[in-house]
Amino acid sequence: MILNKTLSRLLLGYRPINERIMTVRIAAKPWNLTIIQVYAPTTVATDSDKDAFYEHLEQMLSQAPNDDIRIVMGDWNAKLGEGNPIGKHALGTMNDNSARLFN
Repeated sequence: MILNKTLSRLLLGYRPINERIMTVRIAAKPWNLTIIQVYAPTTVATDSDKDAFYEHLEQMLSQAPNDDIRIVMGDWNAKLGEGNPIGKHALGTMNDNSARLFN
C-alpha cells in the first residue's frame, strides 16, 4: 500500500500479516480507518490454503477496533457471475472462490 505525504502523517500503524493480507490504520474524522488489503489465493490453490486465508481475514476483521470504519479491498480472484450482487452486468460464471467470498 502506498500513501501520499498527507496520509503518511496520519498513519497510526500497519501490520503485514502474511504475503496475502496487510492492515493499515489511518487517523481520520469522525472515525479512524482500518484498511485491510488482500490478495486471495487463486482457483488453483489448495482448499487448505484458501481456508487459511479466510481464517486470517476473519481474525483481522475481529481485531480491528470497533470504532473504526473498516475497508476490505484487494484482489479476490473470484468471478461472481450473473445474477449475484452485481446482477446482469457481471462477467463470467461463478467459481469456487466466489462461494468462499460470499460465505
